[in-house]
Amino acid sequence: MRSLLRPFALIMALLLLCTFGCSHPDVYEPTDAEKQLLREALLSARPDTPDVSGPSLEVVVIDVGQGDSILLVSPEGKTMLVDAGPKDSFERIRQALDVHGVSSLDVVVATHPHADHIGSMAEVLNAYPVGTFVTIPETIGMYAAVDTALVENGCSVCFAEGGTTIPWAGSCTVTVLNPIASYNAEQDELNDRSVVLHVRYGDTAVLLAGDAEELAEKRMLDTFPQSMLRANVLKLGHHGSSSSTGYGFFLAVDPDFAAASCGADNDYGHPHKETLSLLYDTRTAFYCTDTDGTVTFRLDGKAVSVNPS
Repeated sequence: MRSLLRPFALIMALLLLCTFGCSHPDVYEPTDAEKQLLREALLSARPDTPDVSGPSLEVVVIDVGQGDSILLVSPEGKTMLVDAGPKDSFERIRQALDVHGVSSLDVVVATHPHADHIGSMAEVLNAYPVGTFVTIPETIGMYAAVDTALVENGCSVCFAEGGTTIPWAGSCTVTVLNPIASYNAEQDELNDRSVVLHVRYGDTAVLLAGDAEELAEKRMLDTFPQSMLRANVLKLGHHGSSSSTGYGFFLAVDPDFAAASCGADNDYGHPHKETLSLLYDTRTAFYCTDTDGTVTFRLDGKAVSVNPS
């Protein structure tokens, strides 16, 4: 694990103390200028990445505003779309798929049925032939348009279960880490029911955390060895919210790169200062669609390259 860099966090803590005296730090909201300082510090700390030009796993974090949609293309050309952003984001998704020559989708994953992840899903299902649709049971019946599209297009529907694998590409292993059936967690918040995927190609991997929060993260830590969590690239849970990416989970994943998908000047304050500080302290290169646009990671089995749009 990389050594932690504490000076910046210490400076921020002293700044908060000087500004607010003995007020509780949990209720402090940073100013736009302070968050911008963190973002600029992370930007300046980005490393140069190698040119990955051979066979690679491509992970495209699509800029859909305040939502999630991620395209994966395997070295042999197999395709997977994880989530479909909010309503009215289909055109952005289509453009990203066109860039990569995608005319059909072997697997489509709906991590959970919140509108910022499934808002344009019916349009995706109607526009592209889909092999397998993977989700959680709660998704079925939540959106009539999605249900209709699944039936009319003859999509095969599978429910995700932690510890299983999704057949996708011979060169890659796709492991479901969440939800975990043994917890009988039907009453959990939908965020903690999110489908979490670990996709490995050679010695490189990406972990896509959906909107999973610290409860789901703890369950994954308790269920799986750290070797199943480790990944070079982490798509941050819940758009970089402080309710996700707990310290223990982050240390287990031990990413070199982190990405968040969120809208510019969004009402939620994503990504939160706690997450930004963690990324800075651990020297984790950070990319976010609100400033970088669509971000493409290429994993060749040994190294990772990053290309913001």
